[in-house]
Amino acid sequence: MSASREKKQRQTVAPSDKNSKAYSEQAAYKRKVRTYTAIGVVVAILIAALITWNSGFFQRRATAATIGDSKVSVSELGYYYYNIRYMYAYYYRAVDPNTPDDEQMYNEDEDKTYRDFFLESALSQAQNDKALYDAAVKAGYSKSDIQEDLDERIASTKNAAKSSAVSYNAYLQSVYGEYITPGVFEDLEARSLLATKYYNDVYTDTKDSFTETDLNDYYKENKDDADTFKYSYLYFKADEVKDTDDEGNTRTNEEVTKLKKEAMDAAKAKADEALAAYQDGTDVTKLIAQTSPSNSADHTTVVGASSLSSIYKDQLLKLEKDKGAVVENTDAGYYVVIFHDRYQDKTTPATIRDILINAETTKDEDGNTEAPTQEAWDAAKAKADEVMAKWEESDKTAEAFGKLAEEYSASSTAANGGVTTGVKPDTLNDDRNTWLFDEERTAGDVTMVRHQDNPGSTTAYFGYHISYFQEWEEESWKQTVRAALTKDAMTDWSDELLGGDAYATALADGAKYFGY
Repeated sequence: MSASREKKQRQTVAPSDKNSKAYSEQAAYKRKVRTYTAIGVVVAILIAALITWNSGFFQRRATAATIGDSKVSVSELGYYYYNIRYMYAYYYRAVDPNTPDDEQMYNEDEDKTYRDFFLESALSQAQNDKALYDAAVKAGYSKSDIQEDLDERIASTKNAAKSSAVSYNAYLQSVYGEYITPGVFEDLEARSLLATKYYNDVYTDTKDSFTETDLNDYYKENKDDADTFKYSYLYFKADEVKDTDDEGNTRTNEEVTKLKKEAMDAAKAKADEALAAYQDGTDVTKLIAQTSPSNSADHTTVVGASSLSSIYKDQLLKLEKDKGAVVENTDAGYYVVIFHDRYQDKTTPATIRDILINAETTKDEDGNTEAPTQEAWDAAKAKADEVMAKWEESDKTAEAFGKLAEEYSASSTAANGGVTTGVKPDTLNDDRNTWLFDEERTAGDVTMVRHQDNPGSTTAYFGYHISYFQEWEEESWKQTVRAALTKDAMTDWSDELLGGDAYATALADGAKYFGY
């Protein structure tokens, strides 16, 4: 091979030094680009994962509990957990919403925090809803049975969000926790409504199933639980004894014990004096006015001996009619208890519907209600007359009256169509009482009466009642017995429904997202 050809071949096989350097730099650049691209992809993935994590995407889908073979997500259990927590924080004022639930004690003796309590309650409610829902579906119930109520509840929730100037989703999260979604909320609302409807239907059928024989047999065996007890009491509380005197000096145990005994002796002396006055013929009303007890009740009634205070129940039930006794409330004071009567209440209560048209009032500087002006009375009467005119134009059924109550009544019963059950003689503190218990009263009768309280209290109200007599109920003792039988039967039914492993509950790892 000639020299020139060999040189040419070398040039063809290998690059020159200059070209080699260029190739090396280009390869390095490509490797750097690939490296940075890979790093960028990893960072992008991590950022996306972080955003997804912070959005609650993974948390809300995690399993928080199991009910039988079914998994309950964090989002689903949160519906129950935070609903209970919301009630305890904003209605009962039992917990501080800004303090972790696991730092607030529900029961010191059991070392149970509010987080423990809320989780336990939430899981129990979820279990109950699922069992009832499954039973309802098996019995042929479907979403169509509660669709109208569901639509109303969802609309109400959306209106609440609108009133709070937040989105529907944000409002749900403020009540049911950060992991709730509208879809989960609406599904669980539907389940809860269907479960409730099914339970109520079973309850009604069970309640109606008991015969007169069932009621009488139960009463004979359980008179203590079914009888009505009438009694009076006056409570004389012993003066409080502090561990320090008026000058701030710590008292010895002997001094505290001595002072407590003196305080109890003084309370007993007052109780003995009151009982002696009663035995000498002073009636209970005057006795209360004369002795100014710490607490008292004049001829009050309770149904069932179990409703009596355990402090004086045994002594009270040993007394003869209109006899009294002094009973010690350990280290705290003394009761004077007077037994008046025990009986099978055969009163026949009434069910009524009522529309309240308030007369506008004002408050004095102490916050007490002042009587309406004549102008306010006239305006209330005109409104009541308008409602009465609409009633006369209706088909005059209980349902028609109920719709008027929902639209016009200022009473708390308005949402329930104005219904009040269990109305007995002297329950109503105006002319409606005489009207209602007239022997000639028949279903569908309507009256309008003017109601006037004594002004000068924070609870006084004034206006017109339009009342509708719906029906006479069962005798009171029968209602008591029927309720007891129904309660026992429904407890057995619920125990059977939830028994076995089908609805056994257990918390899972996702429960860690609650209460911290």
